[in-house]
Amino acid sequence: MSIYNTLIKKFNEQLQLYNNIDYKPCVVFDIDGTILVDGNYAPESNDDIIQDVYNFLLYLQRKNIDIFIITARPDSFQNRLGTSKMLQNLNINYLYLYMWNNYDHITYKELARKDIHDQNYNIIMSLGDNYWDYGKYGGLGVHIYDDGEYIKFIY
Repeated sequence: MSIYNTLIKKFNEQLQLYNNIDYKPCVVFDIDGTILVDGNYAPESNDDIIQDVYNFLLYLQRKNIDIFIITARPDSFQNRLGTSKMLQNLNINYLYLYMWNNYDHITYKELARKDIHDQNYNIIMSLGDNYWDYGKYGGLGVHIYDDGEYIKFIY
């Protein structure tokens, strides 16, 4: 089974477990090493995109699942503008783009997920290429290895 199909299957299983009218379901994505091949700040071709993860994100959008982006790209005006434009060019619709501040990565990503939770969202899945991309408030963790070569679910 392809990574794309595995992600859809696992997401739908997790969604079946979700039964909370007070919290809206959503999914969190990292960018570098998760949606984009690591080291490509802005994709120039499909080879720069991790297709199975990207297609899964588009699938979620078609299902009207809200998307949040939590990236360790430093937050500055130029970085936020460039990253927002890149996501727009990829037709990625997200509710909010969290960009790294002065906290360590672990604290920053956890606080971002808590902020999403505090806005009455339940994160069904968090996808990323580092262990700090999932965890507390993150739902089912999906570790993306070697630019999409394989994945591992972290419960």
